Amino acid sequence: MADPEQVPASKKRNDPTSQLARGELVHAEVKPLDLSGIPTVIVGIIAWALAFLVVLFFRDDLKKSGDEWWLWVTVAGFGLGWIGLLYCRHRWAAIQAGHRSEIED
Repeated sequence: MADPEQVPASKKRNDPTSQLARGELVHAEVKPLDLSGIPTVIVGIIAWALAFLVVLFFRDDLKKSGDEWWLWVTVAGFGLGWIGLLYCRHRWAAIQAGHRSEIED
């Protein structure tokens, strides 16, 4: 049986949070994949256009149930996507010209 007067050595926690707190782990510098946001917004615009076509296909069913407003939701998403695209293009041009930081928003 172990001697009760012997105190076990303190155990060092090895979980990632403790290692990070002690400075043993460091975060890698990872740059974002898409700094401009333009491709992402274009995908969104295409998705809203496809959603419009799907809702248009089911328009009669939606009219019967009183949910025809979904058609206008897709139109609004499509239109706001174009506004977002204009914003992203303007922002990216300012970053390229050096007038704005990449992390500033």
